[in-house]
Amino acid sequence: MKDWMEREAKPHFLKAFRRVVANWDHKPDFKARKYFRPDYIAITVHPTGSNAQIWRWVSGGTKGPYKIPKAGPGYLAFQLGYKPKTKPKGKIGGPGVATGPWVRGVMQVEHPGIKAREFEKVIADDEKDWFSRNAENAWRRTLRAV
Repeated sequence: MKDWMEREAKPHFLKAFRRVVANWDHKPDFKARKYFRPDYIAITVHPTGSNAQIWRWVSGGTKGPYKIPKAGPGYLAFQLGYKPKTKPKGKIGGPGVATGPWVRGVMQVEHPGIKAREFEKVIADDEKDWFSRNAENAWRRTLRAV
């Protein structure tokens, strides 16, 4: 059973998480961990690397509005009218585009906040049947081998 979790379940869930960030410019990587205990089995996946915080902001959301001050010399410059690549409840949208005018020469901006995409919940819901079915089959193979 532990072998199945390592060989099949962990890669399956890592693939699901990586699919969400496939077209991100600043994508995190992910690590999976298996839990095998008498009362339950589970796989957890968490973001890693320098872009892990971006995943946490997008998946978990941010409170808003909040101020973003400029960092370093110069002024802030950004484009209005941004449509994100993903939508709340984890749905993968399109390419993510900004269609509005450019704003330049400001010292800080008030960000409206990010609505939580809840990627983990969506992936868990989408993969629940797969995990249950394949875990049950792995248990059957294990019991036959005993």
